[in-house]
Amino acid sequence: MLLGLNLKNFAIIDELSLEFGGRLNIITGETGAGKSIIVDAINLILGDKASADHIKSGREEAHIEALFDVSKNSIVRERLNNLGFEVKEGELVVKRVISRGGRGRVFINGSIATSSILEQVTEGLIDIFSQHEHQSLLKEEMHLVVLDEFAGLSGLRQKLEELYGSYSALYRELEEIGKELNDKNKREDFLRFQLNEIDSAFLRPGEEESLEEERKKLLNAERLFSLTNESYGILYENENSVLDVLKRIYSGIEKGLEYDVTLADIGGSLERCIVELREIAFALRDYAMGIYHDPDKLSMIEARLQEIKRLKKKYGATVEEILEKRKAIESELKNLHKAEDRMKSIMEKIKEIEREVQKCAKELSEKRKKAAIKLSEAVMRKLKEVGIEKGVFTVGFEQKGLSPTGVDRVTFLFSANPDEEPKPLTKVASGGELSRVMLVLKEVLARVEGSSVLVFDEADSGIGGAIAEAVGRKIKRLSQNYQVICITHLPQIAKFADRHFRVVKNFRSGKTEVKVESLEGEERVREIARMLSGFRVTEKTLEAAREMLGEG
Repeated sequence: MLLGLNLKNFAIIDELSLEFGGRLNIITGETGAGKSIIVDAINLILGDKASADHIKSGREEAHIEALFDVSKNSIVRERLNNLGFEVKEGELVVKRVISRGGRGRVFINGSIATSSILEQVTEGLIDIFSQHEHQSLLKEEMHLVVLDEFAGLSGLRQKLEELYGSYSALYRELEEIGKELNDKNKREDFLRFQLNEIDSAFLRPGEEESLEEERKKLLNAERLFSLTNESYGILYENENSVLDVLKRIYSGIEKGLEYDVTLADIGGSLERCIVELREIAFALRDYAMGIYHDPDKLSMIEARLQEIKRLKKKYGATVEEILEKRKAIESELKNLHKAEDRMKSIMEKIKEIEREVQKCAKELSEKRKKAAIKLSEAVMRKLKEVGIEKGVFTVGFEQKGLSPTGVDRVTFLFSANPDEEPKPLTKVASGGELSRVMLVLKEVLARVEGSSVLVFDEADSGIGGAIAEAVGRKIKRLSQNYQVICITHLPQIAKFADRHFRVVKNFRSGKTEVKVESLEGEERVREIARMLSGFRVTEKTLEAAREMLGEG
């Protein structure tokens, strides 16, 4: 239930607060007073796109806030919990801030959110229809959706969609295999060429890195020989080498032992150092002797690296990736040989699932036709309640090719007179008749859709007199099960209000001011009288208004 709506700097409204009742809330006012602005605000609360046009002239931001009681709406509470919004005392508070800078903000129970999340949360909270909203039910593609909702066939329809999805996927796979078989020989030759090209290279993991190291060594052979041979000479071979100097030092320490035995530890350490340096010197000598410039070997390595580079351009960034590509090629070759077997297997699966799809589509079609009779009967009963005594409403069926929705094309048909053949709703000539048909459909379908709040934005357009009275009674009856907010210019409807609001627009000091008044007692009598007579309220119209309110 929508408990309240607060607007600030919205459209032509400075500031406005509305507290709605739980049954029939009627909003009236002179043409152009701003009644429909309230519906615009509700649409924004439900996630409609906002724009700078919604902001009052001369202001930078507009604020819209709505308070809902969702204590009895488990679906909305579950959505809120799943999305991480805290629900306190069964309340939902939605706030939108619209900025001229274009960066609007959305808040749900005090937490920042997005417009798309807002749409998810508020889906099904309020059901709005107006002269513009009628167009959705006039779209024939919506009729099948509406019928399935009315019939409670969403589960069966989902099953068909899933089966058809599997059916289509198998057909696509079959087409792909067919293409594979058509190109099989050409593809196989190409894959075998690739496989042979990789295999003939005899690649090994880590080979490229090893070759790069060897190439670097060969390119710098003379430099490496010079460095290591010179180091060997300094350590061992040259006159007065490092080892010669260390040996003389060691000899001196040995002599010193005659005078101080504590030099033994130093001597031992130096002796170990001499042994290690001698081993290092011999290792340098052996390394230098093993270094030689080999142009032939260098050419072979560079040729091998060029071959690896060529393969990398075709098959992968590294040797490891090339070898992985080889596995993929080998696997594809095996699958090419399995394609014919796969085709036979898929064709069998297609036959099997096609039987299931046809069976499900047939069941869905039969249930739709039964539900269509019930929908037609329900609508025709209620058409009588709004003065279309002889009206005919029926659901037309046309068979089409199998699709995810089945084999039915559905159209809602209507005729105001039994001797005229029903026509699609789009061809109903009378605007008044169309309004009443839509009102009846909305009542029937609202029970299916589970909306707890119904909003009518001058849906009484084009009707009057006894028909308006009948529509008013119907809206009043709707309010016994739903919270109803109805904007109307007809006193025959306004008289049924449980809570009556009047929108008033004034011009003061060159500025437009809009306010909403809650009417009771004599104020309400005067408003009904104004609606009856126009601008001039007389004792006669006041008396007529009192009488009308007594009937309501």
